[in-house]
Amino acid sequence: MDFHIIFSDKVTQQEIDNFLRNADANVGGTEKKLADLEKDDFDKAVVNFDQLLECLEKESLKLRGKYLLGFLSRGHGSSRSSSNYEKIVKKVHFLIHSSNKQENLKKDREFWLKYNKPLIQSSDAHEEKQIGNKYTWIKAEKTFEGLKQIIYEPETRVSIDEEKPQDPLYKIDCVGLHFNEDIKITNEKGDTPFCYAGFNETLFFSPNFTCVIGGRGSGKSTLLQLIASAIKNNSFVKGLKHETIQKYIEIQPDIDIVDSVEYLAQNEVEEFATNVSKFTEAIFNRIDSKSSGKPKELEKQITKSIEKFDEQIRYWQEKNKLEEQLKESEKIRKKYQSIINTFTDKNYLDKKRQIAKKRKALIDLEQSKEGFLTFIKELKRVVNFESKENMKENSYDKVYNQLKQDICKELERIDINIKNGCFKSEDEKIRTLGAEREALSQEIREFLKEKGVSDESIGDIRNANDHLAKIKMDINDLKHEIKENANKIENFSYEDMDKNIEEFKDQINEKLSKINSAFEEISKNHKEVKPITIEYRLNEDIFEEVFEDFDKLVDKDFKIQKHQSKIKEYLKEIGLKDIINKQHAEFIEELYNSIDNKKAAFYETMKDIFDREIHFQIYRLLILKHLRNVEKYKIFEVRYDKRALNETSFGQKCTAVLVVLLSLGNNPIIIDEPEAHLDSALIANYLVTLIKKQKQKRQIIFATHNANFVLNADAELIIQLKNENNKIVAQSFMIESDAYKEDLLKLEGGEKAFKDRERKYGITKDKN
Repeated sequence: MDFHIIFSDKVTQQEIDNFLRNADANVGGTEKKLADLEKDDFDKAVVNFDQLLECLEKESLKLRGKYLLGFLSRGHGSSRSSSNYEKIVKKVHFLIHSSNKQENLKKDREFWLKYNKPLIQSSDAHEEKQIGNKYTWIKAEKTFEGLKQIIYEPETRVSIDEEKPQDPLYKIDCVGLHFNEDIKITNEKGDTPFCYAGFNETLFFSPNFTCVIGGRGSGKSTLLQLIASAIKNNSFVKGLKHETIQKYIEIQPDIDIVDSVEYLAQNEVEEFATNVSKFTEAIFNRIDSKSSGKPKELEKQITKSIEKFDEQIRYWQEKNKLEEQLKESEKIRKKYQSIINTFTDKNYLDKKRQIAKKRKALIDLEQSKEGFLTFIKELKRVVNFESKENMKENSYDKVYNQLKQDICKELERIDINIKNGCFKSEDEKIRTLGAEREALSQEIREFLKEKGVSDESIGDIRNANDHLAKIKMDINDLKHEIKENANKIENFSYEDMDKNIEEFKDQINEKLSKINSAFEEISKNHKEVKPITIEYRLNEDIFEEVFEDFDKLVDKDFKIQKHQSKIKEYLKEIGLKDIINKQHAEFIEELYNSIDNKKAAFYETMKDIFDREIHFQIYRLLILKHLRNVEKYKIFEVRYDKRALNETSFGQKCTAVLVVLLSLGNNPIIIDEPEAHLDSALIANYLVTLIKKQKQKRQIIFATHNANFVLNADAELIIQLKNENNKIVAQSFMIESDAYKEDLLKLEGGEKAFKDRERKYGITKDKN
């Protein structure tokens, strides 16, 4: 049986000799002190394990807490699993393994970790050249106190492998701060000295977990702000310009990518806890990073593809516009066709011929009457019909006078005949022809009215055939365009879109499943801590956004704004998902039936809008689009004990936020005083466990005054800041550094944290 005692380098040779003089061994039935054993006794000497432990713990020897016990394990499944073997294993601080097989080492390590026992590999060197062929890496200060840390953190402090454990991929190695003495910050009070003025040091950071500690005004928050400012190309230090920070700070390695380091100021954890949208985006960005950017790429594809719904809306709008144009074109076609049909109608032409015939007869009669009456009138004027005097007679006068008398007599006779109605039949004929012509004209007017044209349209008939031919071509073109749009509408499918959305969901849930399993494991080991889970879903409470877009697309002539609240009230009653599977007729029937007061003004407006199928289709397509808008409506709902964050205490909210942010991502994360508003029990039992796990994968830097983070999360490096005479003084050390134990005890909950750390593994604190 291989059993080893490692003494602290602070134990003197005299103290070891005292131990050997007090420890008993049985040699062939004879009791001897270990110091008295001779060479021949070594093969026969038997040491009682209980007595050995009692001797080590004697107060007089002052060895308590200054030794470590190790025991060789040749496999936990061997025949050595006797009661004595188990008893020894319970009491020792670490197990030793000498196997060359990595698989055996791995299995043994996992087995002993269940009992919180570290496993280290020994060289098992039986000759000098075998030394250095087996490897155990211990993360600690090169002191006995450093080695002792393996009993507190058996999993994270020990690694059995030929290669040194891999540091997190992204990390800050060191930050050089080289500020001049005259650096000042500018605020409302004017210029005041900067707390890091004259500070000229390079601070190193653990690739795993570094805690920056210090009292109020020590500059710990400012240090984190300076680091974040240098990386993020933006000043987080109030009153200090970014170019000043860039001038005096140097970060190694040079971090070019702004997003490669996360920085959370004191108020940001609270903001994430209350702002679902911001927290969702933070979670998504981290899941995307863990998935090599695949979810974001898929999200971009989905965002691009849902633009097809806008395209469909344009097709419907174009189809509707073309159909309106078709209606107008049909009216014009009918007009020209009616003109042609009307003015080539046999009945119309017969009547027009009759009118022409009667018009000619009427004109002839009226012209004859007019000619006759004009002639008589002129004749009377020529013969001076009113004067009966004769000229002095000579031969000419005689003939003239006689002729005048004869003419006058004839004119008198004609006047008498006219009075007596000698032309009555002709006058009657004129009246009859006029009446007949007017009757025919009236018939034509009524005929034209019936056909929707007027007599004035007769002028259009000259070009009507040309117009009709053109409008028919236009109508055919419109019908073709309408059919093209109808085909695009009919053939539209969002099946591929939905496949991408499902794939996006699967990718997210695959990552969340692993994360939630890790959270569940933590809560299993700490019964007082309820499980934290992250659930992904799409927000379906999108009516307001859908209606807002709908309102923009409905013509303002419909005055939707005037009755918006009422229209929204009744629209909202029909579930959005119900609408997408309805036909136009079904939709308006359900919508209108829900309204009792059919005389209300808003009802008429609503009817004006939704009686038109185009508006129903726009509304439906907007619903389909919004329901698939992953980028806008994705939600990562964080739950604590199956309750949504808004139903938990503020401390639980903030704890859940930290748990999630620490769990996602492999890039460095810097958090300023994460303990603010946190539940202390959750820090000790949940966050500590999580940090110990996550710091293996990512660099974590906290500014804190909480001992649980520093001690129980086993910070690999502690940077202590003090303000001495208005100057920042920095000191770096590890937990095991005895010189700074008092400083750690002064942290919030320091003494309790130390006790909890030791009590956890049943280790008694050194009383000396």
